[in-house]
Amino acid sequence: CSRDIAVLMCNKSTALYYLGKWNEAAFLAYQSLQWDPEYVKAYYRAGQSFIMLSNSYKAVSMFHKGLVLLNSSGDRTQIADFVAGIFISVNDERIFPPTFPPAYEYVFSARFDALVWQAVIERLAQKGKWRSCLLLLSEKEKLPSNLRVNQVSLKNLFETSELYGRGEKVQGLVELVKWLISIGAKAESIGVYPLHAVIRLCIK
Repeated sequence: CSRDIAVLMCNKSTALYYLGKWNEAAFLAYQSLQWDPEYVKAYYRAGQSFIMLSNSYKAVSMFHKGLVLLNSSGDRTQIADFVAGIFISVNDERIFPPTFPPAYEYVFSARFDALVWQAVIERLAQKGKWRSCLLLLSEKEKLPSNLRVNQVSLKNLFETSELYGRGEKVQGLVELVKWLISIGAKAESIGVYPLHAVIRLCIK
């Protein structure tokens, strides 16, 4: 009975989330967890709602708690979503919230396989969360040696990247592109004329 009510609350939370009512969505996700603290989907919905509310502290906390539960259950299907959620939560932060370091440490100590990390990087790239990719670059030695990201497109990194004007050094962007290409991202995904894209980047 408790699980049924938790599912109902979480479904309502999801509906409100897609209506743009993120406060109400976060509240109902919390309500869902009151009924069933092990209902992983409610942690994910709460985390997503807090991202939209720019509350990185609570977003990271929700994704971290859900990831620990998910990992201990042996269910691998949603792990990449939760890991990506942790990094997306802090993508726009200059100062990381106190909930981030323990989540960060857990993510790299859990030793997820290459398929999980492939899915994480693909999600970050699809959403244009390149600053989060820079965080992964700084820990690349801890990632699986057989990691490949053949589906990652570099197009919006050159065209619409959030890194412009954020104070990151160009060298960091160069290292990110080199790393992504070294693990399978295609240079052709930059566009038909990669040199033109590079020139546009230099002008920006």
